[in-house]
Amino acid sequence: MSLWRYPRTAAALCIAAVLACAAAPAAFLAASDAAYFGRVETVADPYRAPTPTADDYYILRQLAARGQDTTARQTTPQQEQDAAPQTPKVYIGASASIESMTWADTAATTAAENALWQLAESSAVPRFWVEQTVGDTVDYGSYTDANGQYYNLNSAYCTTDSLGFVTVRKFARENDTLFTRYSITMDGRTGMIVEVWFSLPAADAAETPLPGADALRSFAAQAGLESLGDWAAPKSSPYDCALYSANGGALITASTHPYTYTGYTAADGAERWYYSLALQIAPQT
Repeated sequence: MSLWRYPRTAAALCIAAVLACAAAPAAFLAASDAAYFGRVETVADPYRAPTPTADDYYILRQLAARGQDTTARQTTPQQEQDAAPQTPKVYIGASASIESMTWADTAATTAAENALWQLAESSAVPRFWVEQTVGDTVDYGSYTDANGQYYNLNSAYCTTDSLGFVTVRKFARENDTLFTRYSITMDGRTGMIVEVWFSLPAADAAETPLPGADALRSFAAQAGLESLGDWAAPKSSPYDCALYSANGGALITASTHPYTYTGYTAADGAERWYYSLALQIAPQT
Protein backbone atom coordinates (compact mmCIF):
# COMPACT_ATOMS: atom_id res chain seq x y z
CA MET A 1 0.00 0.00 0.00
CA SER A 2 1.43 3.38 -0.94
CA LEU A 3 1.25 5.89 1.87
CA TRP A 4 1.17 8.72 -0.65
CA ARG A 5 -2.31 7.64 -1.53
CA TYR A 6 -3.28 7.99 2.11
CA PRO A 7 -1.75 11.30 3.32
CA ARG A 8 -3.66 11.37 6.60
CA THR A 9 -2.39 7.97 7.57
CA ALA A 10 1.15 8.96 6.62
CA ALA A 11 0.91 12.11 8.71
CA ALA A 12 -0.38 10.19 11.69
CA LEU A 13 2.46 7.68 11.45
CA CYS A 14 5.03 10.50 11.24
CA ILE A 15 3.59 12.20 14.29
CA ALA A 16 3.60 8.94 16.21
CA ALA A 17 7.24 8.35 15.29
CA VAL A 18 8.24 11.89 16.39
CA LEU A 19 6.41 11.55 19.70
CA ALA A 20 8.05 8.20 20.35
CA CYS A 21 11.49 9.68 19.72
CA ALA A 22 10.74 12.65 21.96
CA ALA A 23 9.45 10.49 24.77
CA ALA A 24 12.42 8.15 24.76
CA PRO A 25 14.84 10.47 26.68
CA ALA A 26 12.15 11.34 29.23
CA ALA A 27 11.39 7.66 29.78
CA PHE A 28 15.09 6.91 30.17
CA LEU A 29 15.61 9.74 32.68
CA ALA A 30 12.51 8.73 34.63
CA ALA A 31 13.78 5.17 34.91
CA SER A 32 17.22 6.42 35.96
CA ASP A 33 15.72 8.72 38.61
CA ALA A 34 13.59 5.92 39.98
CA ALA A 35 16.66 3.73 40.31
CA TYR A 36 18.71 6.56 41.89
CA PHE A 37 16.14 7.64 44.47
CA GLY A 38 15.53 4.08 45.44
CA ARG A 39 19.15 3.67 46.49
CA VAL A 40 20.68 5.04 49.74
CA GLU A 41 24.36 5.92 49.79
CA THR A 42 26.49 7.27 52.65
CA VAL A 43 28.15 10.62 51.88
CA ALA A 44 31.79 10.54 52.85
CA ASP A 45 31.93 14.23 53.89
CA PRO A 46 28.43 15.62 54.45
CA TYR A 47 27.91 19.40 54.29
CA ARG A 48 27.81 21.25 57.55
CA ALA A 49 26.80 24.90 57.92
CA PRO A 50 29.82 26.97 58.98
CA THR A 51 29.95 27.90 62.66
CA PRO A 52 30.00 31.69 63.08
CA THR A 53 33.06 33.22 64.73
CA ALA A 54 34.03 36.65 66.04
CA ASP A 55 35.74 37.47 62.73
CA ASP A 56 32.34 37.29 61.01
CA TYR A 57 30.99 40.25 63.00
CA TYR A 58 32.04 43.86 62.55
CA ILE A 59 31.42 44.95 66.14
CA LEU A 60 33.43 42.06 67.58
CA ARG A 61 36.33 42.87 65.26
CA GLN A 62 36.14 46.45 66.51
CA LEU A 63 36.16 45.38 70.15
CA ALA A 64 39.06 43.01 69.51
CA ALA A 65 41.04 45.82 67.88
CA ARG A 66 40.31 48.06 70.84
CA GLY A 67 41.89 45.48 73.14
CA GLN A 68 44.91 44.69 70.98
CA ASP A 69 47.11 47.53 72.16
CA THR A 70 46.53 46.82 75.85
CA THR A 71 47.32 43.15 75.31
CA ALA A 72 50.41 43.94 73.26
CA ARG A 73 51.74 46.35 75.87
CA GLN A 74 51.22 43.78 78.60
CA THR A 75 53.09 41.04 76.74
CA THR A 76 55.93 43.14 75.32
CA PRO A 77 59.11 43.18 77.45
CA GLN A 78 59.64 46.54 79.14
CA GLN A 79 63.06 47.03 77.51
CA GLU A 80 61.47 46.56 74.09
CA GLN A 81 58.81 49.13 74.91
CA ASP A 82 61.47 51.58 76.05
CA ALA A 83 63.53 50.98 72.91
CA ALA A 84 60.67 51.92 70.62
CA PRO A 85 58.58 54.52 72.48
CA GLN A 86 57.37 56.09 69.23
CA THR A 87 55.86 52.88 67.84
CA PRO A 88 52.36 53.74 66.53
CA LYS A 89 49.63 52.43 68.77
CA VAL A 90 47.04 50.11 67.28
CA TYR A 91 44.37 51.75 69.39
CA ILE A 92 44.24 55.19 70.98
CA GLY A 93 41.64 55.40 73.70
CA ALA A 94 39.51 58.32 74.73
CA SER A 95 39.75 59.91 78.14
CA ALA A 96 36.63 59.95 80.28
CA SER A 97 37.08 63.26 82.10
CA ILE A 98 34.93 66.24 81.21
CA GLU A 99 38.07 68.32 80.63
CA SER A 100 39.14 66.03 77.77
CA MET A 101 35.69 65.84 76.16
CA THR A 102 33.96 68.25 73.82
CA TRP A 103 30.45 69.63 73.93
CA ALA A 104 28.00 67.23 72.26
CA ASP A 105 25.70 68.84 69.72
CA THR A 106 21.96 68.22 69.59
CA ALA A 107 22.27 65.38 67.07
CA ALA A 108 24.81 63.44 69.16
CA THR A 109 22.88 63.97 72.39
CA THR A 110 19.57 62.96 70.81
CA ALA A 111 21.09 59.81 69.26
CA ALA A 112 22.60 58.78 72.60
CA GLU A 113 19.47 59.39 74.64
CA ASN A 114 17.20 57.72 72.08
CA ALA A 115 19.48 54.68 72.26
CA LEU A 116 19.11 54.62 76.05
CA TRP A 117 15.32 54.82 75.81
CA GLN A 118 15.39 51.91 73.34
CA LEU A 119 17.37 49.86 75.84
CA ALA A 120 14.72 50.65 78.44
CA GLU A 121 11.97 49.54 76.02
CA SER A 122 13.72 46.18 75.58
CA SER A 123 14.26 45.89 79.37
CA ALA A 124 18.02 45.56 78.87
CA VAL A 125 18.21 48.60 81.15
CA PRO A 126 15.59 49.09 83.87
CA ARG A 127 13.40 52.06 82.92
CA PHE A 128 14.00 53.62 86.34
CA TRP A 129 17.63 54.41 85.51
CA VAL A 130 16.80 56.08 82.19
CA GLU A 131 13.97 58.09 83.72
CA GLN A 132 16.21 59.31 86.54
CA THR A 133 19.22 60.23 84.41
CA VAL A 134 17.87 61.02 80.94
CA GLY A 135 14.25 61.92 81.53
CA ASP A 136 14.72 64.21 84.52
CA THR A 137 14.27 67.99 84.28
CA VAL A 138 16.61 69.05 87.09
CA ASP A 139 18.80 72.08 86.49
CA TYR A 140 22.32 70.83 87.21
CA GLY A 141 23.96 74.22 86.90
CA SER A 142 27.56 74.49 85.83
CA TYR A 143 31.08 73.48 86.71
CA THR A 144 34.32 75.42 86.48
CA ASP A 145 37.58 73.48 86.52
CA ALA A 146 40.89 74.49 88.08
CA ASN A 147 41.88 76.29 84.89
CA GLY A 148 38.76 78.40 84.87
CA GLN A 149 37.06 76.46 82.06
CA TYR A 150 33.26 76.67 82.28
CA TYR A 151 31.03 73.62 81.63
CA ASN A 152 27.24 73.63 81.42
CA LEU A 153 26.13 70.47 83.24
CA ASN A 154 22.77 70.45 81.51
CA SER A 155 24.59 69.62 78.28
CA ALA A 156 26.16 66.35 77.21
CA TYR A 157 29.82 65.91 76.32
CA CYS A 158 31.42 63.44 73.95
CA THR A 159 34.70 61.96 72.86
CA THR A 160 35.76 59.61 70.06
CA ASP A 161 38.58 57.07 70.08
CA SER A 162 40.78 56.05 67.16
CA LEU A 163 38.43 53.25 66.10
CA GLY A 164 35.37 55.47 65.96
CA PHE A 165 33.75 54.47 69.23
CA VAL A 166 31.81 57.50 70.48
CA THR A 167 31.19 58.03 74.18
CA VAL A 168 28.50 60.51 75.24
CA ARG A 169 28.20 61.54 78.88
CA LYS A 170 26.25 63.81 81.15
CA PHE A 171 27.62 64.87 84.51
CA ALA A 172 26.25 66.04 87.84
CA ARG A 173 27.93 67.90 90.66
CA GLU A 174 27.81 66.98 94.33
CA ASN A 175 29.84 68.95 96.86
CA ASP A 176 31.91 70.48 94.07
CA THR A 177 32.83 67.06 92.71
CA LEU A 178 31.70 65.73 89.34
CA PHE A 179 29.97 62.39 88.96
CA THR A 180 28.85 60.71 85.75
CA ARG A 181 25.05 60.72 85.50
CA TYR A 182 25.08 58.48 82.44
CA SER A 183 27.59 57.29 79.89
CA ILE A 184 26.94 55.43 76.65
CA THR A 185 29.53 54.14 74.18
CA MET A 186 28.44 53.36 70.63
CA ASP A 187 30.14 52.46 67.39
CA GLY A 188 30.20 55.64 65.34
CA ARG A 189 29.47 53.92 62.02
CA THR A 190 26.62 51.63 63.00
CA GLY A 191 25.23 53.05 66.24
CA MET A 192 25.66 49.67 67.94
CA ILE A 193 25.86 50.08 71.71
CA VAL A 194 28.71 48.37 73.56
CA GLU A 195 28.52 49.93 77.02
CA VAL A 196 26.23 51.97 79.25
CA TRP A 197 26.75 53.25 82.78
CA PHE A 198 24.44 55.11 85.18
CA SER A 199 25.19 56.56 88.58
CA LEU A 200 22.89 58.21 91.12
CA PRO A 201 23.09 59.28 94.76
CA ALA A 202 22.16 56.34 96.94
CA ALA A 203 19.18 58.23 98.31
CA ASP A 204 17.71 58.58 94.81
CA ALA A 205 18.56 55.12 93.51
CA ALA A 206 16.61 51.94 93.95
CA GLU A 207 17.73 48.35 94.03
CA THR A 208 16.04 47.39 90.80
CA PRO A 209 16.16 43.77 89.58
CA LEU A 210 18.70 42.84 86.96
CA PRO A 211 17.45 42.07 83.44
CA GLY A 212 16.60 38.53 82.40
CA ALA A 213 18.25 36.44 79.71
CA ASP A 214 15.76 37.60 77.05
CA ALA A 215 16.63 41.23 77.72
CA LEU A 216 20.35 40.50 77.39
CA ARG A 217 19.64 38.69 74.12
CA SER A 218 17.89 41.81 72.87
CA PHE A 219 21.08 43.72 73.72
CA ALA A 220 23.02 41.19 71.65
CA ALA A 221 20.52 41.61 68.81
CA GLN A 222 20.96 45.41 68.66
CA ALA A 223 24.67 44.75 68.14
CA GLY A 224 23.92 42.32 65.30
CA LEU A 225 25.07 39.30 67.32
CA GLU A 226 21.87 37.31 67.72
CA SER A 227 22.90 34.94 64.93
CA LEU A 228 25.90 33.69 66.92
CA GLY A 229 23.29 31.25 68.10
CA ASP A 230 24.82 30.02 71.35
CA TRP A 231 24.18 32.77 73.89
CA ALA A 232 23.86 31.16 77.32
CA ALA A 233 24.69 31.81 80.96
CA PRO A 234 28.45 31.31 81.44
CA LYS A 235 29.57 28.34 83.49
CA SER A 236 31.75 30.51 85.68
CA SER A 237 31.53 34.27 85.96
CA PRO A 238 31.82 36.88 88.71
CA TYR A 239 28.64 38.45 87.31
CA ASP A 240 25.23 37.32 88.50
CA CYS A 241 23.66 38.47 85.23
CA ALA A 242 25.57 37.54 82.07
CA LEU A 243 25.37 35.77 78.72
CA TYR A 244 28.34 34.24 76.92
CA SER A 245 28.83 33.15 73.32
CA ALA A 246 31.61 30.64 72.79
CA ASN A 247 31.24 31.03 69.01
CA GLY A 248 32.00 34.74 69.21
CA GLY A 249 34.12 34.74 72.36
CA ALA A 250 31.83 37.52 73.57
CA LEU A 251 30.36 38.29 76.98
CA ILE A 252 27.40 40.52 77.89
CA THR A 253 27.24 41.55 81.54
CA ALA A 254 24.81 43.59 83.62
CA SER A 255 25.36 44.65 87.21
CA THR A 256 24.01 47.09 89.77
CA HIS A 257 25.50 47.79 93.15
CA PRO A 258 25.99 50.50 95.77
CA TYR A 259 29.44 52.01 96.05
CA THR A 260 31.24 54.67 98.01
CA TYR A 261 33.12 57.43 96.24
CA THR A 262 36.67 57.57 97.55
CA GLY A 263 38.85 60.48 96.60
CA TYR A 264 40.48 63.62 97.94
CA THR A 265 37.61 66.05 97.59
CA ALA A 266 34.72 67.39 99.62
CA ALA A 267 32.60 64.51 98.30
CA ASP A 268 34.88 61.84 99.70
CA GLY A 269 32.72 59.09 101.12
CA ALA A 270 29.63 59.92 99.06
CA GLU A 271 27.26 56.97 98.84
CA ARG A 272 26.11 56.21 95.31
CA TRP A 273 24.52 53.43 93.27
CA TYR A 274 25.45 52.33 89.74
CA TYR A 275 24.00 50.24 86.95
CA SER A 276 26.15 49.01 84.06
CA LEU A 277 25.63 46.97 80.91
CA ALA A 278 28.49 46.01 78.63
CA LEU A 279 29.52 43.91 75.65
CA GLN A 280 33.12 42.74 75.71
CA ILE A 281 35.50 40.22 74.21
CA ALA A 282 36.02 37.28 76.56
CA PRO A 283 37.50 34.22 74.81
CA GLN A 284 37.12 32.05 77.90
CA THR A 285 34.77 32.04 80.86
